[in-house]
Amino acid sequence: MKANIKLELKTLTPTRVAGLMSNVHQCMDGNAHFPAPPVSMADLKVQRMSYEAAIAAATDGSLVDRKRRDEMTEACKNLLRQLADYVRMVAVGDPVILSQSGFPMARTPQRIHDVGVPQMGPARMSWRSGAVSLRWSGIHGRRGYYLYMTDVDPVSAVDVPWTLQAITGKVYHTVQDLVPFKPYWFCVSAMGPTGESRKSQFVLGRAA
Repeated sequence: MKANIKLELKTLTPTRVAGLMSNVHQCMDGNAHFPAPPVSMADLKVQRMSYEAAIAAATDGSLVDRKRRDEMTEACKNLLRQLADYVRMVAVGDPVILSQSGFPMARTPQRIHDVGVPQMGPARMSWRSGAVSLRWSGIHGRRGYYLYMTDVDPVSAVDVPWTLQAITGKVYHTVQDLVPFKPYWFCVSAMGPTGESRKSQFVLGRAA
């Protein structure tokens, strides 16, 4: 069965719509897998920034402010639908390409006792210098998680040297002793009764 991305825009709040736009922009901008999206990443960024301003203005704002936010919400959802259709067309069910789009992955049937693949959240600068805080989705039936890191861009490299950074039972971890502002990429896998799952989509992070 081919993999797919999940797009459930009806259930998303304006803040989460803006967050999805940010994640898609971060993952697809300059990604060789997506050379000609129907909405340029520059336009997506501009639209997101205007949308975030409208969301802020609508908070305790006037009826006109809220109406503008709602109108922009529908426009931004339409942009995401166009990009999601493009991603599906380009990937043709390839889970590796789909996972690099910034859209969440749809669930695929798992063999009994197999564990699923965690989904990485955005990497965040920690308040500590040289540290990046990471979080991912929990997986039922897992015995632990393996967190990997590389300083080689996975988009442009063929053989990426992923280094195991941590083995943990938690869904969060802070990686320390990093070079400030240097780009690092992170992914995670789950360990279950039948072995290790596939690695998750990767996320880019920089330490303060």
